[in-house]
Amino acid sequence: MRKVKESFLFFICLLLSFQSISQSKTDSLSYYSNLTKYPRQDSDLIKAYTYFDRVLKEAKRTNNKNNIGYCLLYKASIEYKGGFYNESEQSAITALELIDKEKNSEYLKSLRPGLYNHLGILYRAQKNFSQAHSLYHQALKFSDSLKDSLTIYNNIANVFKEERKFESAKRTLIKAYEKVQDSNETIIKARVLDNLGVVKSKTDSTKGLEEMLGALKIREAKYNTIGIYSSYNHLAEYYKSISNLSKAKKYARKSLSIAQKLNSATYIQNSLGLIIELKEDIDIKRYKKLNDSIIQAKQRSANRFALLKYDTSKQKRIAKENELKTERQKKLTLFYQFLGAVIFLLLIGSYFFYKEKHKKKIVERVIQTEGRISKKVHDVIANDVYHVIAKIQTKSSSQKEILDDLEKVYGKARNISRDNNTIEEDMDFHELLNDLFNSYQSEIISIITKGLKNIDWRKVTIHKKNMLYRVVKELMTNMSKYSKANLVTLAFEQNNRHTIITYKDNGIGCSLSKKNGLLNAENRIKSVNGQIIFESELGNGFKAKITI
Repeated sequence: MRKVKESFLFFICLLLSFQSISQSKTDSLSYYSNLTKYPRQDSDLIKAYTYFDRVLKEAKRTNNKNNIGYCLLYKASIEYKGGFYNESEQSAITALELIDKEKNSEYLKSLRPGLYNHLGILYRAQKNFSQAHSLYHQALKFSDSLKDSLTIYNNIANVFKEERKFESAKRTLIKAYEKVQDSNETIIKARVLDNLGVVKSKTDSTKGLEEMLGALKIREAKYNTIGIYSSYNHLAEYYKSISNLSKAKKYARKSLSIAQKLNSATYIQNSLGLIIELKEDIDIKRYKKLNDSIIQAKQRSANRFALLKYDTSKQKRIAKENELKTERQKKLTLFYQFLGAVIFLLLIGSYFFYKEKHKKKIVERVIQTEGRISKKVHDVIANDVYHVIAKIQTKSSSQKEILDDLEKVYGKARNISRDNNTIEEDMDFHELLNDLFNSYQSEIISIITKGLKNIDWRKVTIHKKNMLYRVVKELMTNMSKYSKANLVTLAFEQNNRHTIITYKDNGIGCSLSKKNGLLNAENRIKSVNGQIIFESELGNGFKAKITI
């Protein structure tokens, strides 16, 4: 229901923004009044609402009280049919207040019965039957025409019928029928007669058929299509109640045919529901009964409004305003929830977008690494192998020289493999680090480790080991290439949460511009939520503290 209301309001607001568009020749009170009384589709109500809202604004501008009252009455009717009970009541009350102020206007006085009748309809729709009765009797008190009085009597009987007070409904309709019997109001006469037949059948299943058939005959003679539809429905219900299913199905099908001609979704739904009820399938009947009860429960929940009375006290008016504020706050909360959902979806989308982008970067990095390895193998290994082959072919070198050359080639190949190898779970990380340090140790460079044997590398994840190995190797490579150091110390320590490695050398130091591999080392440590801190000055060596 809420979604229907919101979409209805949206279209109203949309159409109101185009008031400057010229109206067609059908832009008249009578045309839009009929469109309000007999809408065929939702757009009819929207068109009528737009028209009456525009005329109301013009009437207020020119202070045309009669037009103001008329437009408020029809706006109230449209708001009720659109499901806006609160707004509908307010429109009706505003019109009644105008009538109280303009006591000399006979035209406005003539609107009073219709406004009270409308308020009665609102209360009846919300199952407040006692207040509905009170308002209908108020309408009856101010009614001067037979037509209006009969309509009100009929509505009173309908309230009694919903209360299942069928005897009271029958007495009311008999009184109405006595008044209409000698009049020319044949359509209203048919409605009273039809309802009288329905009520009689509720108290005694052998009665009521004559009245219902009489009403159908009048309606058919007057080509009263909506009335004919109502008669067919009532006759189908009557024959169902006396277990004459063949006739019940016949009239149900007829009502569906009329509903389709009227192009009314509500009428079609009602007729189809009646046809389903007449099916022999027990499960279908159970479903229909359960579905109807759920719909009614939802309707009662959606229509639970605190309605104002015409003589409402100031305190109750304030309470009503507070309720409206609460409703607006609910809508605002709903808007923020919707906005939050949109932001959440955008964040999810961004996450997958950047994840895909990251995957692409990884692939590009793998391709670059493979290219770099390939070039290194070609430049370092292939040239040396070719040089050895040349020596063998020319027989210009001894076997010892050739073996020494091959050992150098093997050493270079092993270094390339070590540089690009991935550490696996079953590898001894302690030995890997030892091999790494030994590969950089020489007659010139001394490498000292402290606490390496005390580290439990099982506490360190394989991903962290890979990153740590590459960072330490990066530091050792920078040292051997640039620092001119002859002493390197690496201190290892471990607590419950972190493993800490402190690197120091006595080289020439650097300006810490994060070049020469330092930036790459920092990014690697950050990728495993670790930290690396560099300390160095020109001429005072280099220090790095790694925490993972």
